[in-house]
Amino acid sequence: MKKFALIFIILLWQNLAWGANFVINDDGILSQKVSQKLNEIGSELYQKSGINLVVGVYKDGELGMLFKEQNLSSLFVFLALIKDKQKVEIFSDTNTSKLFNKEQILSVNPESGSIIPILVSKNGKDVYNAAILNGYADIAEQIAESLNLKLESGIGSSNKTTLNFLRIFIYGLIAFFVLIIFYKKVKNG
Repeated sequence: MKKFALIFIILLWQNLAWGANFVINDDGILSQKVSQKLNEIGSELYQKSGINLVVGVYKDGELGMLFKEQNLSSLFVFLALIKDKQKVEIFSDTNTSKLFNKEQILSVNPESGSIIPILVSKNGKDVYNAAILNGYADIAEQIAESLNLKLESGIGSSNKTTLNFLRIFIYGLIAFFVLIIFYKKVKNG
């Protein structure tokens, strides 16, 4: 009987720890697969750091009001997106805000931004899932890196590194050919 009670308590604790919902609201915008991945990343980050990284995706509303409704306690990050207004914001407490670069994540530059460049792209029909997953994972990985933690469920930044390498390579080739053309024009007078 004691073994049964102990197993029940362990399973209940695991269910509470792993079953926490880090997707506060999605208004049917996010796919179930993306929501599961967000919950997996959020759960691992919370277990390893105690930081509650939550996301809310809304069809309409005001960012400030939606944030106040959440009533989040210390050590939190709240990633909010309003689909109809095409607005995105990251709210966090002062201690947690030091662990990630909000300006970089919300940057419009494709080299550094992980949310807005995807939202404004016209490629693909599912930009909201991609943008939220990419931004959420970027926040989680930056926090984990700041705390010297390794997230097993993270998606990594290998795609960003590869794209930056290809971008530099292509710009280098273009510059090389421009220099060759310029050199031949100068040489031939």
